[in-house]
Amino acid sequence: MKKQSLYAAVFAATTLASSVVLAEGNGFTVTPSVGFMDYEDDRPMDPAFNPSLGTNELDDDIFGSLGLGYRFNSPWGIELVYQRGEGDTDPKSTTDYVYEGYRLDGLYHFDNDSNVTPYLAFGGGYVETELETGSASTTPDETNLNAGGGLKIGLSDLLSLRADLRAFREFDERHVDLAASLGLQFLFGGSDSSKSDSAAAAAAAAAAAAAAQAARPADSDNDGVPDARDNCPATPAGIQVGSNGCALDDDGDKVPNHRDKCPGSEAGSLVDATGCYVMPEVDKQITLKVNFANNSAEVTPQYNSEIQQVADFMKQYPESKVVIEGHTDSRGSAAYNQGLSERRAAAVALALVNRFNVAPERVASVGYGESKPVANNETADGRAANRRVVAVVSATAKKRAPAK
Repeated sequence: MKKQSLYAAVFAATTLASSVVLAEGNGFTVTPSVGFMDYEDDRPMDPAFNPSLGTNELDDDIFGSLGLGYRFNSPWGIELVYQRGEGDTDPKSTTDYVYEGYRLDGLYHFDNDSNVTPYLAFGGGYVETELETGSASTTPDETNLNAGGGLKIGLSDLLSLRADLRAFREFDERHVDLAASLGLQFLFGGSDSSKSDSAAAAAAAAAAAAAAQAARPADSDNDGVPDARDNCPATPAGIQVGSNGCALDDDGDKVPNHRDKCPGSEAGSLVDATGCYVMPEVDKQITLKVNFANNSAEVTPQYNSEIQQVADFMKQYPESKVVIEGHTDSRGSAAYNQGLSERRAAAVALALVNRFNVAPERVASVGYGESKPVANNETADGRAANRRVVAVVSATAKKRAPAK
């Protein structure tokens, strides 16, 4: 039962590996431990023992040990261990035994980024065993070799839980015994390798960052675009820029986003310094040189350039509206001329909408017939001047309010 309990404790200690992350440092170590010695089955007594004592086997025992060592700033370490145990012989009798041993071990550690440091161990030593019964006693000496390994589980920078499993082989009798132990290892002096490694890593990272910074192309305004490609080399800090180093202007109105109070301006529109539409202060009249066939209201394609003047002006002022006015000379009846002027004005308005994509809600038409002449209807030139189409563009405000 004692053997199973200690083996279970050694196993349970290894499960603490995920609790913290502490690497073992270098320096002097002191390791008190308690363990269990499992002697090889049917191991005969050392011939030096007196057969008359009635014993032929050593029974398994509990032992204590104290290790004094040094962990180098490398995978290697050395340790001098004193071990003492006592127990009974088998078959059970009044015979007891006590042994003391000394050994010198070398340890090789497998350092990693976790708090668990596995290690291998090997070494040699000397054991003195005293068998006592009544007044008789025998004290043989023996030398042995050992090999094994274990785990050191960091609890703090200077304290570790240590689990060790070792096999011992005697030179003379060629027996193989097993020992499992659990102890606490205290670290003194030296330095914490995890901290020194971290400091070295930090220094290396800083040097790499400095080298990378030095290798980067010059960027005077720190906008992420090298000076060699920066068309706007003095961009204020925090301003989003494009690949050319200039402030972004999503609506293309030549007012950068960070100063644009009216984002989303229509292409080609006139805006002020804040990116908002500029509106005409007064109504603008554009007289269109559109001629119609006799008694016709058809707008032929040859007059598209005339109508485009109105469309272009309205694109510059996206919130403007237009009224197309139709006029005739005085020939014919007034009623006929009224209807003809209305049809011709409506035809030009429809051309604005269909041919130049002006929103229909921005376009209206009206006919005035012969009621608003601008010249004398008694002459041919005067009648020609009176047969006209006029676009009156107007706005209700000087400029659009900023977007909220």
